[in-house]
Amino acid sequence: MANEETAICDFGLHQGEPYNKLPASFLNWMVGNNHQKSHYAEQELQRRQLAATGQLNTQMSNKNV
Repeated sequence: MANEETAICDFGLHQGEPYNKLPASFLNWMVGNNHQKSHYAEQELQRRQLAATGQLNTQMSNKNV
């Protein structure tokens, strides 16, 4: 999602908010319920995991090569 336009949630309590600002609990709910837009949630959760483990910059560097 880094090189793509920021995806915006278009439903529910968080309508109008970018996925990178949504609570992890909401993203996990989307994935757990197989929501039709759960791929956005999965991408954001993966991005957060990479960032938390210090791997995000490595992943970004490899994509820019």
